[in-house]
Amino acid sequence: MSKSPLEGIRICDLSTIWSGPFCTAYLGGMGAEVIKVESIQRPDSFRFGTPVFDNCWEAYGPWNCTNVNKYSITLDLNKPRGVELFKKLVSVSDVVIENFTTRVMKNFNLTYQVLREIRPDLIMVSAPGYGMTGPWHDHAGYGIAFEQTAGLAYLTGYTDGPPQNLGGAADPIVGMHAAFAILVALEHRRRTGEGQLIDVSQIEALTCLLGVPLADYSMNKRVWGRLGNRDPVMAPHGVYPCKGEDIWLAIAISSDEEWEALCQAIGNPELAGDERFSTLPNRWRNQDSLDKLIAEWTLEHDCYEAMTILQKAGVAAGAVAAPDTLYEEPHFKEREFFQELSRDIVGTQLYPTWPLRFSETPLRMRPAPKLGEHNEYVLGTILGLSKVEIEELENGQIIGTQPLGLGGISA
Repeated sequence: MSKSPLEGIRICDLSTIWSGPFCTAYLGGMGAEVIKVESIQRPDSFRFGTPVFDNCWEAYGPWNCTNVNKYSITLDLNKPRGVELFKKLVSVSDVVIENFTTRVMKNFNLTYQVLREIRPDLIMVSAPGYGMTGPWHDHAGYGIAFEQTAGLAYLTGYTDGPPQNLGGAADPIVGMHAAFAILVALEHRRRTGEGQLIDVSQIEALTCLLGVPLADYSMNKRVWGRLGNRDPVMAPHGVYPCKGEDIWLAIAISSDEEWEALCQAIGNPELAGDERFSTLPNRWRNQDSLDKLIAEWTLEHDCYEAMTILQKAGVAAGAVAAPDTLYEEPHFKEREFFQELSRDIVGTQLYPTWPLRFSETPLRMRPAPKLGEHNEYVLGTILGLSKVEIEELENGQIIGTQPLGLGGISA
């Protein structure tokens, strides 16, 4: 097997929660050596998503999924020795990534300006919620705040309801932006020898997705509102009930040809000639009546059966899959999207892999590490500390493998 695409690249990962760790898990899957840095004083707060019980910080499913392909060390960066060791690790790393508020790295005295003195060609990603400059640069927040402030939530919800929480969509979107930026910066460094600081604003990563609503306001002064499951142009466009309890099918029609194909597929070809639905503007204006007619057909079918019928007719349709059904879905099984990984505390479980397939360099999957699991490897093998020195660090609580208190980082 060929070498992994990023083999030989070392990433020092200070990021927490989901956005940064999603980025580094992806890059770890591509072969980068990712060293996750936490502390026993304040571990990644994303570990604490389960009720409190023995080893609960190792058991949270989303944390385990988001931190595959990594090594874990602990360092207390509030102590000079911890900072000293972190700087030593940076000196042999290619990338540093963090997603704290802007004041955190300043308080540690570990800003890019400081770290580039140690490693001049260092690539550093800082991904605070609102960017490193501007009036809001010191504001803290999580995905729900970013999604609202970026403008996405205002467009999400039903016409007669409030803006809706997107459920954390911000984090993986930001993570992918950061991963792309790192790859570009690595290529730039390969060509020029230059490192650089990458400022990733989480709200800007989301706002840039609002292309059409922003352009419509800029050109026409129209402010988009909430449309529920409907579309500004396409009709029918929505989610329709199928046979069974809480079973649904999504359908989207963008042309008269697709509309005629839908009418044929549901056994009601004369519907295409109904004046209320004969053109796209007419269908859009009469969606309430149209949705009722389509639902009469979908209610007679299983969602996957209906999807297959419509797809064969050339209609864009997709079953609304519940999480418990995905593991058994034949399509995912054939593509081996879910992979078994075994890990202490949680045992053997199926984990989602990556939506990419490299023909010559398959992406890898390694279980998420336990807290401080690789202290000896990183500090001893990579940084050259003796066993006595490592023991002294443990005795001084600069490193460890057990949290000193149940709580997380307040970024």
